[in-house]
Amino acid sequence: MTDRSSPLAVWSKLARPLGAVLTLAGVTHLVKADSLLSLASRSYDLLLDVEFEPRDGARNRVRLLGLFFIAAGAHLLYYGGVLPKRD
Repeated sequence: MTDRSSPLAVWSKLARPLGAVLTLAGVTHLVKADSLLSLASRSYDLLLDVEFEPRDGARNRVRLLGLFFIAAGAHLLYYGGVLPKRD
């Protein structure tokens, strides 16, 4: 036998911190959608040397993604994993 932790044990330790990060990212996507699109535009230009032009509705899609991040993060924070534990 080895002393290594099982992947599920490692995941259970990381679930709540990951939930906090996802929730924070979701709030950022909701509040700062325009700033994130601007950052993406500048990053594409500098790093990839391509022009990034957000289309109509991009701000709403960024905010929708934020809602999904918040929902996933809240789930991980509350349950401490993907599946609820049966105690």
